[in-house]
Amino acid sequence: MLGTGPPAAVNSEPSSFQQAFERLLARAPGPVFPRARALYLQKYPLEGESEGEFRTFLLEEEIQESAAGALRIRALALAIVAWGQPRFDAAAAAAYLERRWGLRPSDLQVVAGASWFRDSGAYGRFATPAVYERAAPTSLLSSSADPAPPAADPGSAG
Repeated sequence: MLGTGPPAAVNSEPSSFQQAFERLLARAPGPVFPRARALYLQKYPLEGESEGEFRTFLLEEEIQESAAGALRIRALALAIVAWGQPRFDAAAAAAYLERRWGLRPSDLQVVAGASWFRDSGAYGRFATPAVYERAAPTSLLSSSADPAPPAADPGSAG
């Protein structure tokens, strides 16, 4: 029943961290294109089109792919970027992660002397559980067991 639950969280965004992680990876170039994938993951944050003071990026991943094409990607490390800022405030970043994603990483640490992709700002790194899985691709038109492609309907030519 609507209106009977707890008050809305401070987070005004409709998606969870896991949903944002899955959405990001569903759109990313596949692992067979490592350079394009790396550029994509450095450019696009989990927040999507964000205007905030911080942005969250996938920094390191573990990719497992089956021979059939099923895919599992596990986040090993994420980056929290102080967008446009030369200094990283770990306390403010931790507050953002809790407010935005509901995360409280115990291992948040500044990456000293480094700026995020194209000098976008100082950043820190942290780990949190996140997994993306994609089943093996399927064909809607035919299967590998089909002897030939479907024949065209001669009555539809026109």
